[in-house]
Amino acid sequence: MAKAKGDSGIDVRISPWIAQLRADVLLIPVAVSGGKIATRAVNRLPQAAAPRLAELIAGYHGGRKPGSVDAALLPAKAPFRRVALVCLGEEGKVKPCDVRTAAGLAADWCARQGCRNVAVNGDALQLAGGKEAAQQWIEASELAAYRYTRLKSKRAADNARPIESVTLASSKPSATLKDVVMRALRVAKCANLARWLGHEPPNVINPVTLADHVRAIAKGTGLRCTVLDERRLKSLKMGAFLAVGAGSVSPPRMIVLEHRGKSGARPIVLVGKGVTLDTGGYSIKPAASIPDMKYDKCGAMAVIGTMVAAAGLKLKANLIGIIGAAENMISSKAFRPGDIVTASNGTTIEVNNTDAEGRLVLADCLVHACRTFKPSMIIDLATLTGAITTALGNACGGLYSNDDKLADGLIKAGERTDERLWRMPLWPVYRDQIAGVDSDLKNVGGPAGGANVAAAFLREFVDAGIPWAHLDIAGVARTDKALAYCPIGATGFGVRLLIDFLERTQV
Repeated sequence: MAKAKGDSGIDVRISPWIAQLRADVLLIPVAVSGGKIATRAVNRLPQAAAPRLAELIAGYHGGRKPGSVDAALLPAKAPFRRVALVCLGEEGKVKPCDVRTAAGLAADWCARQGCRNVAVNGDALQLAGGKEAAQQWIEASELAAYRYTRLKSKRAADNARPIESVTLASSKPSATLKDVVMRALRVAKCANLARWLGHEPPNVINPVTLADHVRAIAKGTGLRCTVLDERRLKSLKMGAFLAVGAGSVSPPRMIVLEHRGKSGARPIVLVGKGVTLDTGGYSIKPAASIPDMKYDKCGAMAVIGTMVAAAGLKLKANLIGIIGAAENMISSKAFRPGDIVTASNGTTIEVNNTDAEGRLVLADCLVHACRTFKPSMIIDLATLTGAITTALGNACGGLYSNDDKLADGLIKAGERTDERLWRMPLWPVYRDQIAGVDSDLKNVGGPAGGANVAAAFLREFVDAGIPWAHLDIAGVARTDKALAYCPIGATGFGVRLLIDFLERTQV
């Protein structure tokens, strides 16, 4: 039995013989047609399981939606406690998102049944879902197994236990299959890393402790980590960034991660907004909104997860991750509405709203990216505006870009990974809304088109000629309800999307 275990939440094995497996449940993915099983792969099933499986197939009533489960208990002598059919959807119409949904819901069903060790008929999976279905299934299984229990009592954590292992049974296991599984595990694990950091409360994660965490995470990955403290930020004249963190006892930090690929090309720079808690400052948020503002660091967490995944996958591209970490608090030292601050490129900015702080952090991060690394492209991720959620809801993130090729590549990566993006306009009218009176710019431009105005603001800090994309992920960085393979809270949005994009980018 070939074992493929990434340092992930679940233990994944690849087995050539279903008859030799021992597990709590055997899952058989199927497609349906007219409410009946349309595809099946039952070769080499244990003899004790075959009769019950035949009954399940003949009387299938699991439904047509991906993730529908029809199960039966098996005799005590069987190597599995249960056998279950898992629907992937209609025959001939199964999409990657259907496989992921089915895998996530199946993992949740297994956990609720107390099935910790799961076997999956890989032949049936490939027959019903296509050649890449194994990758999609394992990826979603790992994502579905994520739980944030670090701060729970042991008893509460035990009650939330997910599946622990998945054995993928294939009649023709190969090195390619193992590589696919390992990649899926690694990328999903890094998305879960972004989720974990996103979940951490503000009394645990502030700019200083985040820098310590990232240093520890970078060790052993091959990533180089550099932290710029407030003295260094002052020497670089990052007045916009420093203003946001001025009111906190935890001073701001810029965290820089570097991945040296095999390419001699200019680096791709990823920039993440890492506001560890956003009270809104003197433009204070409603009290009920502040607890969820620990998620205002999720853009930065996606950058961290992506950089760790890139190092583990040994991507060819040279990558730089820049994380702007600050805490937006109220004190006698905090910045105020009416203040005029100066960014590191000399642009003066009138602060009309201290709750529009993320763009100030990103402004200096973008300038630093352009000046220091001369990048081939820049992609920033930020939970930047509530306006993007009003416009697009929770179905996708907003994409702004000055480069059609870059935008098209990101949109296609989003479709492949189910981390969708929708391109939004960057017309001059939005720049007009932030023209300053006593300064070069204002940090807000009125109530209309808020997400577009914020993107127009950021564009001012990207050097001409550098392809740039801004992902406003405010509506997708967290979820208020459990999804097929994501519990309530941080989603890790952006990690899988960016890795898919980076793997396909010519360097």
